[in-house]
Amino acid sequence: MFALKIRRSGDLAPLGALSDYTTMQAIPRHNAVGSWTLTIAADSDKAVHLIEGNGLIIRFNGSRIMSGDIQAVDSTQTSDDGDVGTLKVSGADDNQLLKQATVWPNPGQDDAHQTAGTYKVSGPAETVMRQLVNVNIGPAARPARRVAGLVLADDLGRGPTLTKQINQFANLLDVLADIGNSAGLGFRIVQAGDRRRFEVYQPRASGLTWSFGRGNLSDVSYTKTPPTCTCAIVVAGGTSSPRVVKEYLRADPLVPSLRIEQFVDKTDVDTGSVDLAAQMAQAAEEALTAGARQASLSLSPIDIDGCRYGRDYGVGDQGSVMVRGELVTDTVREVTLNSDTATGDSVRPVIGTADAADSRQPNSALMKLLAAINRRIRLIETRVPK
Repeated sequence: MFALKIRRSGDLAPLGALSDYTTMQAIPRHNAVGSWTLTIAADSDKAVHLIEGNGLIIRFNGSRIMSGDIQAVDSTQTSDDGDVGTLKVSGADDNQLLKQATVWPNPGQDDAHQTAGTYKVSGPAETVMRQLVNVNIGPAARPARRVAGLVLADDLGRGPTLTKQINQFANLLDVLADIGNSAGLGFRIVQAGDRRRFEVYQPRASGLTWSFGRGNLSDVSYTKTPPTCTCAIVVAGGTSSPRVVKEYLRADPLVPSLRIEQFVDKTDVDTGSVDLAAQMAQAAEEALTAGARQASLSLSPIDIDGCRYGRDYGVGDQGSVMVRGELVTDTVREVTLNSDTATGDSVRPVIGTADAADSRQPNSALMKLLAAINRRIRLIETRVPK
């Protein structure tokens, strides 16, 4: 089901198809960096092209999944394979270019002129994301930071209008993910001809429902990790200005009475600052978000007509799955695609979103499901004779 092509470093010229791999795994991810790994006999005719800097264009079920550079090539030999050996080749998709960059306060100037502490931008979410890429690594970036051959898809002005003040040198990928996830938009960098293209897309409602009753689901599981912070105690000032202490609460949706305190040090902030409240609130927001309960659904669909990855759904699309009598609809956040000459092909999507793993969104589909399951368990407990 995979169709692979090797591309050359620099000009991205095609170097031919690659089909004689032993195993192949690709993991496309929504608003994040995807990855891929393959193994191949070291004496393959294509091995000479599998070097760091070259890359792959990957299709699955006829649809483009990702493109990206080779990052590592490892070699192993055993007594059974003689002098042949096996190569393990791995890489990341082109979203890695976003992860490698930061948001400069004054992107049009060199390092000696970064005097501001923030970069402020406003407009429709798609326009904002496009601008951030354009001025930091795109055609409008300084030559030293510009990614050669990177172009931008047309701006359709999608998403809500927003104003965002970004801290100096924040990671570009993280900033884009925050905007995209809150605006309901996706983004990616893909190869288009001899160029790389940054594009924003609108996730679609696939209309798919996976369930045992429909015969298109073999197993499903959900995982949770407990919260580490539900009460952020932020302390500002105390040295050159008066000390200010404030606690910020965010109830855990599954165990609302749970209180887990965490100290957040902002003693470097002058409490006489006009934006003191905003700085303290932002610090609390980051601590509570990092400490929120995490949750996700993982499932193994049965590949039948109308339910095939790459044809009927993709990362970023909305899908539904029946779990313990509850129907949960959320974003396909990532999909693990495997192909093995010995065992065949497999597809395993993960359903969830940044919101689904975020206790700030107690009404997200996944959190509602987990809360409903918890309520059922409590009802059962109350009926058990003591």
